[in-house]
Amino acid sequence: MSPEDLSKLTLVSSPAASPDGSRALFVVSRPDLQQNRYDSSIWLYDGRSYYPVTSGPGDSCPAWSPDGQTIAFIRTVRQEGQPAQTSVMLMRPGYEPVPLFTWSFGASAISWSPAGSSIAFLARRPLGQGEWKDYSKREALVIERLPPFFNGEGYIFDRPRNIYLVSANGGEPRRLTSHALDVSDFAWSPDGRSIAYVKQLEEVHAQYDELRLINVETGEDVQLLSKVSIAGLAWSSDGNSIALLMHRFERGLSSHYKLHSYNLKTGELTKVELGLDRNLLNSVNSEARGPSCTKPIQASGGWLYFSVSDAGRAWLYRATLSGRVEPVLRPEDAVIDDFSVAQSSDVVYYTQMNESEPAELYVLRGTSGKRLTSFNDDFLRQASLPRAFKARARARDGTELDFWALLPRDAKGKVPWMLYIHGGPKTSYGYGFMVAFHVLASAGIAVVYGNPRGSDGYSEDFADIRGRWGTVDYEDLMTIADEATRQFQQLDPGRAGVAGGSYGGFMTNWVITHTSRFRAAMTERSCVEFYSDWGTSDIGWFFDEDQLMAQPPWKSAEQYLKASPMTYIESVTTPLLIMHALEDYRCPVSQALQLFTALKVLGVEVKLALFPGEDHDLTRSGRPKTRVEYLKLMLDWMKGHLGEGR
Repeated sequence: MSPEDLSKLTLVSSPAASPDGSRALFVVSRPDLQQNRYDSSIWLYDGRSYYPVTSGPGDSCPAWSPDGQTIAFIRTVRQEGQPAQTSVMLMRPGYEPVPLFTWSFGASAISWSPAGSSIAFLARRPLGQGEWKDYSKREALVIERLPPFFNGEGYIFDRPRNIYLVSANGGEPRRLTSHALDVSDFAWSPDGRSIAYVKQLEEVHAQYDELRLINVETGEDVQLLSKVSIAGLAWSSDGNSIALLMHRFERGLSSHYKLHSYNLKTGELTKVELGLDRNLLNSVNSEARGPSCTKPIQASGGWLYFSVSDAGRAWLYRATLSGRVEPVLRPEDAVIDDFSVAQSSDVVYYTQMNESEPAELYVLRGTSGKRLTSFNDDFLRQASLPRAFKARARARDGTELDFWALLPRDAKGKVPWMLYIHGGPKTSYGYGFMVAFHVLASAGIAVVYGNPRGSDGYSEDFADIRGRWGTVDYEDLMTIADEATRQFQQLDPGRAGVAGGSYGGFMTNWVITHTSRFRAAMTERSCVEFYSDWGTSDIGWFFDEDQLMAQPPWKSAEQYLKASPMTYIESVTTPLLIMHALEDYRCPVSQALQLFTALKVLGVEVKLALFPGEDHDLTRSGRPKTRVEYLKLMLDWMKGHLGEGR
């Protein structure tokens, strides 16, 4: 697989089952190198075949009306130098779509009312009545709230995300909520009279959510829960309870999301005991995902459906609020990515991938799943991508550590290899499709990747490394590297590289400031110094305090500096490639500049690649040409320092 082969992938995402389960909508996206964009359109599986029902190129988020007769979706039109225009569209299969409205404030998470008379959605729009002026055309940006910006969205300080309603007959959307802090999710009550929604509780303590209930007609708006973190919500069929994927920060931001029930009659919150010490979200990394509006928890027939992350896999489970739980889809070596459950049957449409095959659409009827699409088959036959070998290492304290080795196909003799470190840290590697890994393996460079402590997919205790960044996680990664060279004799210990992005970039920086065992390194969208990251990242002031178990830096300067690779920068001898997006608001570009400047002053070989117009998600959703250039830079750097693999 070459860097340019990115354009040969088809991304299948966001399935939406029709109410009776006989049909499904889904999104098909393709990277277009010539236009330097992703072309996405809505497709329909009609029970026999599948075909496009919209022309794109910016269509996403399909949703069936309750009677199954009409489709709603979001269309985004982008023109050079102009704000993107977003429409919520309606269409009947076989007819041309028509816009309900068009505006420049975006839209996401569209959801039909139970009666089918209106559609709710989320959008960022200023609360004031005056004309809104694009940030690039203002003489000054006057900011009074945190955060000024958010990764992937740019400046947001005066356009909070709220719930809007639009009639299914069209017209101007009506703002339902008017909060200065963001709404992140919502769900209609079964009778359509109310909407339960999740909103940021406090500006400074931005990790806290609140659960609220608003009457759609009267606007009466009450708080149900506060100081929680909620990843998803769904109503019980009788309308008496709300199911929540949530936690109360028992282990700070390292906490697992668990199933809870909020009783609207009594106001009682109950944790549903499932006997699963796993996070009830899909946290497996992949660089081959299309746009998705899939809800993380869905209700149907008295059951609640949700993902379970386990050892590099993502499974689909279901449970009742009384605590009955059972697996629905539990593949040994795959990721159940997006899913949609039909309302009047047990039919589930889902996308499934593994580490050598991008996602395709499947359907589950009864107990057997069936693959429905084959978009990537021709490319896979041509590319003949290898599967990874799963292995285990044992830490000094006996903890077992999962890792995988992706070896070049038909490699002869010893090969160079890279230890790749995932971000988060509370995400995981495993059976998600990683473009960069296959580009490296196709060039003869093996890739070793695994889940040190701090990763998701294991117990909550395993995930919780607050206050211990750069300690047990570093030791686990070195254990994985040692065990990889012992188990896989093809790996040349003298030609090893190390790389990672976000938290993985932090760990790459930590690795090269604490060992010289790697011949070359690449750090992507990374943090190197926490003292300044605290006040310049879009989440830094609360995330850094939580993960370092520290107070603000003026009260805990020593903790911030002790945890920062920059403190140990004089130990670096490893040649380093720094990759960073200029509009990365999660790990600001100042982090890359500090690292680059320090290594230049110290006389260490270093190269800095900056990517205009890209953000923290460059390797996952950056513009196609930029992603290809990134892959070429990575490949040239590693081949130049580790040698040819074949």
